[in-house]
Amino acid sequence: MLRFRVGPFPVAVYPSFFFAALLLGFTFGEPWKLAAWVFIVFVSVLVHELGHAVVGKAIGGRPEIRLEGFGGVTFPNLRARPAALKQIALSVAGPCFGLLLGAAAWGLQRALPPAPDSPAAWVVLNFMRTSVVWAALNLLPMLPLDGGQVLLAAVEGARRKPSVRGVAWFSAVFALALAGAAFFGFHEPFLALFCVYFAYQNVNRARAPRADAPEPATQAVDALERADVAAAVEETRRALVAKDFEAALVSAGRLEQSDGAFRQAAGLRLRAGVELARGDNEAAAVFAGQSFSLFPSTDGAVVAARANLRKGDRERARTWLRRALEAGAPPAAIQQDPELSQLA
Repeated sequence: MLRFRVGPFPVAVYPSFFFAALLLGFTFGEPWKLAAWVFIVFVSVLVHELGHAVVGKAIGGRPEIRLEGFGGVTFPNLRARPAALKQIALSVAGPCFGLLLGAAAWGLQRALPPAPDSPAAWVVLNFMRTSVVWAALNLLPMLPLDGGQVLLAAVEGARRKPSVRGVAWFSAVFALALAGAAFFGFHEPFLALFCVYFAYQNVNRARAPRADAPEPATQAVDALERADVAAAVEETRRALVAKDFEAALVSAGRLEQSDGAFRQAAGLRLRAGVELARGDNEAAAVFAGQSFSLFPSTDGAVVAARANLRKGDRERARTWLRRALEAGAPPAAIQQDPELSQLA
């Protein structure tokens, strides 16, 4: 895995990203074109994600960028879910930055025209094409693309309540319709395959347990979910032992972006633990509280109690400790904890 920073933003690039770029460009044939294509995809996707990161930082987040598979994702790491207009700005920033890159390539071509059929002409042309195609693809109104996030923010802003299920069902239907058009109308099997995958994701998202389900016992958790969480916990733990907070946050963020309330809550809880480890008790309290709201657990309540205690809010810490005990935390373990025992 490749790690670097672009200004204040940590970036992690996984091998699957380069493999996917090679797969998409295998028809170019000539080695130099394939190498140039990978570079074009890398720069285009990175600039796209930087758009999200810049706006995320402007609205109070601490964004992290990850490139993997057939694209990238930016974790804004906001302390609370943004209002509808801020979420829309955050979502459209990526495509806008990508189009700016394409405009820069167009301007360079106009100012310094490359020789026809030269490598430079090929590279500039594909920068322009990629910027437009990537922006158009991401603005399609289906989750988890930017257009889907814009749609979700607009619907929730209008309804004043969570609307993930409805938007997910719409996204699934739209994705299947687009898959049919791509395969039968435009003869684009890759695009059709992506759309089918997005439809599958959205059906799972729509059928996931409600975040406001009253009792955790009513939320079915299968062995695969528990295995995913256990693997992420171990990966995060190793990163924290090595003091690699960026890797720990990437691991937690990957789980947080998974399907299902159990995985997402565990990702938020891990993120809270990372924030505790690096001393941001305020952020830790927020993430732990979000985790417990999404999927009530003793671990989430204990982390919230510890974070609130460390930031000096003893009353709120006592409230979270009481919730932890009500959720099944062993009283003996609380009494033996050198930090939490002072609240008992």
